[in-house]
Amino acid sequence: MSGIVVVLPSLKISGGVREALRLASELSGIGHTVTALSLWKSPHSMHCSLPLEYLSSWSPRVARAISELPFLALRFVFWWRHASKSMSFVLFTHYTTLPLALLIPKSRRLFFAQDLEWKFIKSRVISSLLRQIVLRVYNSGRVISANAYLSQCLSDEGIDVALDAPIWADPEFLTHGQQIQNIDFAMVLRKGDCKRLDLYLRFISLCREHGARCAVITPEDDIALQVTENVSEVLLRPDIFEMRDLYARSACFIHLSEHEGFGLPPLEAMGAGCIPICRDSGGVRAFMLNGPVDDLLLPLSMTLEDLFDHALQVLKDPALNERRAAVRKHFQLGLDFCELARKNLLSFS
Repeated sequence: MSGIVVVLPSLKISGGVREALRLASELSGIGHTVTALSLWKSPHSMHCSLPLEYLSSWSPRVARAISELPFLALRFVFWWRHASKSMSFVLFTHYTTLPLALLIPKSRRLFFAQDLEWKFIKSRVISSLLRQIVLRVYNSGRVISANAYLSQCLSDEGIDVALDAPIWADPEFLTHGQQIQNIDFAMVLRKGDCKRLDLYLRFISLCREHGARCAVITPEDDIALQVTENVSEVLLRPDIFEMRDLYARSACFIHLSEHEGFGLPPLEAMGAGCIPICRDSGGVRAFMLNGPVDDLLLPLSMTLEDLFDHALQVLKDPALNERRAAVRKHFQLGLDFCELARKNLLSFS
């Protein structure tokens, strides 16, 4: 088996980092020697069970990222001179890590694509430039895709995807018993143009008008402060078990993003029996196009008011509890399939 370095921008709490670490752990579990390498050191870091090294002790800041990359690249060169003796591959996991890929041989480059990252940039000029850079770098190595939707999108862009390592949410989100439901709508709020914080704030206002109880999960201090007086609960940087408990107490999960390469939060909620109501952000099709939720994938063109009315109808459904049980079963079936698929696919030589 080979040695693999997994390069992360930071260990900031996010679904993308969690899935990259999960993939790294699975590679370790089948015999590869895996090390995690983080460019920046987040003040709110996820737990990492793998050997971990940092290229810097700097906190990640968007405004400073470009100016700091040359220094990080230099440190990476010195780090790689030593690590290359024992590491066969380097797995890059985010567009901010891609410049470092140009500093190692093409035969050692692996890329874990969890999204079409240029779609998160509001400026068309910058988005187009980032797209060209990402695709060119991807073409210089082997690409691992997080799901069939992304694989097709990348194929349409001329990228030959080496394999799919299909994502599914952590099995810790599964619950097998009903809890007392005291939340109508749960949601995850994050910064970013495609995350559509504006729509979530409007949805929360509609909840207040109609007496619906909603709860918010967020990793952002300022968002938590902004919504705390308008919702029933706010969880700031909760762990998996706290999120699972909230989802188990919630009837529905609301997902309003414009674009997601996958969209983990609504899937995580499904494990606890929380019914997802999602705008069609792309990646959510991986778990929303069949089973008990195929009528809850709503077009981006739907007005927020119509979406809210649709959510109220789901909430009032007399068969709500039966549907919650079906959602958990759907999650379990998908989990079993993805675990088998990843075991069959995760090999490098």
